[in-house]
Amino acid sequence: MTKKSIKELAKDPKHIEGIYNYCDRWCEKCTFTSRCLNYKIYEERFGDLKDKDIQNKEFWQRFTEMMRETMEMLKESMRERGFDIENISDEDVPEINSDDQFLVHLAHDYGSEVTKWFDDPYYTDEETANDFEKNRHKIEEIVEIIHWYQYQIEVKLTRAFSSIDLDDEISSTDMNGSAKVALIGIDRSIGAWGQLLQLFPEREKSILELLNLLKQILSITENTFPDARSFIRPGFDEINTS
Repeated sequence: MTKKSIKELAKDPKHIEGIYNYCDRWCEKCTFTSRCLNYKIYEERFGDLKDKDIQNKEFWQRFTEMMRETMEMLKESMRERGFDIENISDEDVPEINSDDQFLVHLAHDYGSEVTKWFDDPYYTDEETANDFEKNRHKIEEIVEIIHWYQYQIEVKLTRAFSSIDLDDEISSTDMNGSAKVALIGIDRSIGAWGQLLQLFPEREKSILELLNLLKQILSITENTFPDARSFIRPGFDEINTS
């Protein structure tokens, strides 16, 4: 693609300026590929991307609905086993600063624990094996979500911390934008593990431990970056993106 053609693409008003700055880089599952200049440059040969965006939007809507259905069950199951995901107090959240990034270490630990979890078989009994075959496509989608965010949470939090001590608008934007992407990854990971908990109850203990770790990461992230949730990312968080 020539510089001239890139400039022509950049002039297209349907492209959302800066949308690629605070995304999760999962282009294959994004609902805005047809409005992203970066994606358009690299994927020009695929033609009109609107149908792909609609399919991805339906995927995330379906996944979000599944998350809502499982959250109450998940909270109750965790409470029964001593994991109170609703009541992590400020006393449980250590003081964080750019020199002692305990939060980043927790995110790193989560990535490592996920790898260990998948080293073991999903199931050990015949009944669960049959269920696995019946739900194979659903399971593959859930696992794909877990793996996509497995290490990205740590990467985004590290980037957020790189600007935490800088007092200027650009740094504040980058800090909160990066932290918000991390929060989205945490939210979706919690939802995905909740789905696996329903499908593989015999691995409940290990899944609840991962969920408890994610909830700790979530609470500390929200405590450390209190403005991240309300940060408006171009395109994704705007009410009118038409």
